[in-house]
Amino acid sequence: MKLPIIAPLAASILPIGSSALCLLPSDAKTLSTNFGKLISNYSNKLANQTLTPDFVDHSESVNTLIDSGGSAPQALLGNTFSSRAQFEAASAAQPAEPFTVKNMWYNCDTITVRWESDQTPEPVVGISVLHTKFTAQLQNPSLFQIDEVWADGAWLVNLGTFKPASTKKEKREVVFEA
Repeated sequence: MKLPIIAPLAASILPIGSSALCLLPSDAKTLSTNFGKLISNYSNKLANQTLTPDFVDHSESVNTLIDSGGSAPQALLGNTFSSRAQFEAASAAQPAEPFTVKNMWYNCDTITVRWESDQTPEPVVGISVLHTKFTAQLQNPSLFQIDEVWADGAWLVNLGTFKPASTKKEKREVVFEA
């Protein structure tokens, strides 16, 4: 029976003085790698191992693509997918895209991934934030699964949906004001 090992295992990943279960470096690496594979080499098996059944995706770029080419309107700030089943149905119908995780940072329950998709005419670089939860699925490569993703609109330029005002290749300076 697998249940007796969960308590000692859970205790081993608790930060000192904490009751919250936290990601280990191996969990963060596995989940960020699997996140990339869901785009570059999708399978339902990998989605089931990586995403919770109540997984939610918030992606403005995908929402814009659905809205501009789909049969029904999609709210820009609405959920892209409201469940793992919706994500699986849409992902299984899409071609694989080149996708490489360039950097990964994590804390107790969140992973931030900087990624690159080597496409034409320009490579796409983006950042996605993956919220996780402890699920104790012992058959999975990690005891955590991703339950939410937030992403940006980086794909839109290559797909021709968004046309930037400047087509110059030089670095653009961005100033942030508080």
